[in-house]
Amino acid sequence: MNDTPNIGAAYTSFLVLVVGWGLGILSSPITDAIRRRSVKQRMTRAVATELQSFQDALVSVVIQVARRRGVLTHALLDALQATLESSQRSGGSVKSSRTIDDLLRMDDAALGAKTHDPRTYLSLRIQGLPFLESHLHRLEFYSHETQRRLLEIHAGSREFERQVDEAARYYLLTFTDGARQDRSADLMANIEMCYARAAEKAGELVSQITVLLQSPEIRVGRAAGWT
Repeated sequence: MNDTPNIGAAYTSFLVLVVGWGLGILSSPITDAIRRRSVKQRMTRAVATELQSFQDALVSVVIQVARRRGVLTHALLDALQATLESSQRSGGSVKSSRTIDDLLRMDDAALGAKTHDPRTYLSLRIQGLPFLESHLHRLEFYSHETQRRLLEIHAGSREFERQVDEAARYYLLTFTDGARQDRSADLMANIEMCYARAAEKAGELVSQITVLLQSPEIRVGRAAGWT
């Protein structure tokens, strides 16, 4: 009796078993890699969108404080405009870009004129980074360099908020019953210092966000999300 067919069938069954076993081992890492890639793309789109909105608001802060202090110049506006344009994926118009366009039409004298009474409170509170804040535990999807930049921006946003809160606190103290004139002057000086520090931090964040959005890892993630 010829056992060759039985041997062939057994060998085929063995191969199927081995292949199935191998695919079973590989399927989990492959599935996990696909899932991580998908999650990273969605997260990158959301983070980039939030950072762009935050950057737009920060540019407005820089402009407001510069106008209040009478130090707004065409050079500063040009630099801010160039930074915004390099950050925008498709060159789309944003609120601060339109504001800059309007201001650039003004002459130097009008541009550098102070626009606020020093006693007027300037609200610099803006929408922060709630999405990034709530996803700090998922930064392992990114390279160490991108993680560092995101954490740096997050820390900078907290410092910016601290200066804004300090300005608001000092302003409320000016309404304290019995506040002396000299005390009021000190409080106003502290408020102006907080404005200056907030604007300085805002300028730093604008640059940091631009660098991050132009990084290959973020650009690839954003491009993949828009295809």
